[in-house]
Amino acid sequence: MRVWIAAVMAVVCASCTRHTPPIPVTPHVTVYYCKAGTDTLVPIPFSVDTSLQGQHLESALVGQLLAGPAVGQASVVLFPPGTRADVTVDGNTATVDFAGALLQPYKGGASDEIALFKSLTYTLTSVEGITQVQVLLNGRTASTLPGGEFELDEPLTRATFSQ
Repeated sequence: MRVWIAAVMAVVCASCTRHTPPIPVTPHVTVYYCKAGTDTLVPIPFSVDTSLQGQHLESALVGQLLAGPAVGQASVVLFPPGTRADVTVDGNTATVDFAGALLQPYKGGASDEIALFKSLTYTLTSVEGITQVQVLLNGRTASTLPGGEFELDEPLTRATFSQ
């Protein structure tokens, strides 16, 4: 019996020294939407795959911004359905090249137009190392959206929206 207890204790103690592998940490990111009729930001956290880094992470964030939040979509300003975007990163600048529905004459009004680009800017500048966002329309710099008023020809920063 003593031999059996000693054997069981040896097995139990041996298993105590094993290290369990760490649980993979899923990074959390924030996508910012603007509350409709205001310039108030609505931060919504999302979990992303740990393999998303660099340009792939920024592309995923913009994709989520274009898709809109899962709930409460009526209370936030959204990009027009059918808007597409390609994202590239060079240094501290994320360049977002829009195509699709956003290039139609914009009818959302000046405050909603500002809200769209505030959401975009805050979302992308929440990524470490990104401090500004350059907007392109079909691969070109444009002064405004077609039918819009908000100036897009210079990179956008968080300071752009604090004025």
